[in-house]
Amino acid sequence: MSTLTPPKPDAVTTAPSALRGPVRVLLRVHRRSLWGAGALLAAVAAALVIAVLRADYLMADFANSGCTTSGSVRACFQPARNYADSMLEVSRIPDYASLVLVVLPAVAGAFLAGPLIAREWENGTFRLSWTQSVSPVHWLIARLAAPAVLVVPGTVALTAVLAWAQPRTGKGYPAAWDEWFTFMASGTVPVASTLFALALGAFIGLRLRRTVPAIAVSLFVSGLVTFVLIMLRDSLWPAVRDTFVPGSGYRWPDRAAIVEWGWVTNGGDVLPADICTGSSLDLEVCLSEQGVAQGYLDHHPASHYWPLQLVETGILLALAALAVFAAFRVLRRLHG
Repeated sequence: MSTLTPPKPDAVTTAPSALRGPVRVLLRVHRRSLWGAGALLAAVAAALVIAVLRADYLMADFANSGCTTSGSVRACFQPARNYADSMLEVSRIPDYASLVLVVLPAVAGAFLAGPLIAREWENGTFRLSWTQSVSPVHWLIARLAAPAVLVVPGTVALTAVLAWAQPRTGKGYPAAWDEWFTFMASGTVPVASTLFALALGAFIGLRLRRTVPAIAVSLFVSGLVTFVLIMLRDSLWPAVRDTFVPGSGYRWPDRAAIVEWGWVTNGGDVLPADICTGSSLDLEVCLSEQGVAQGYLDHHPASHYWPLQLVETGILLALAALAVFAAFRVLRRLHG
């Protein structure tokens, strides 16, 4: 005769079941804020769809008029101008959507730092969670996982809609891939920015444990990291250097992100690009008097878009991992 030993409660309780309760509570308590964030993302996506439909209508209507933007028929001057003005207005909508995607991660991180973590420490409600069969580790994982599960798919969806809408609304006014807000709202950077902001918010919320300071510091640090990455972006991948002789008719590469350009003298000295801007002499004569041998142009061609995206994504994910590690270290110190 054999006996069955009942399993220990710790063995029965798996990680998913241990997290289900805290996540459900979080979603219920903060459902209004989460519904508001979802409504904002849906409104931005709807605005992009409407912008595409509006652009398609404008192009079809202008094509039916028989006019062109480069025509010389006087009767087409005003219709062409109206068409250009309307398309310019439509092309700005993806720019506004890009700014939403740039700001969204910082707002999500501040929400995690303040209402989700710091406020619980101010009110002392975290003790109730820890006495209801929820360990401190599961408590923190739930606060990281719940917003990530909601915000990350929304970010991916909005990024995809923006990528679909941008070329269709930007005919005549195409968005430059190297514009800081366009670059940060496309590719893999938005998701990495969101994960970093959430991890940063968790760390700051645990470190400060006061709602208003946690929100303020989280927004400030997220903005600072964004600013630093924008400033360093040109150096994240080796730029291409073109050299040319003054007066040779060299043309800058199409759709290239210009890093730096200037002049090099016969002695190898580098002169700024505007060395002859204030001179009354002809450009070639002025450059000759300065002893210029050739010009140079450092740039990122459009083919560098994905290398730059992946390097910046890697930096953000590494910072996110570091912030998560720091958050758990702080939690361990606080819990003992």
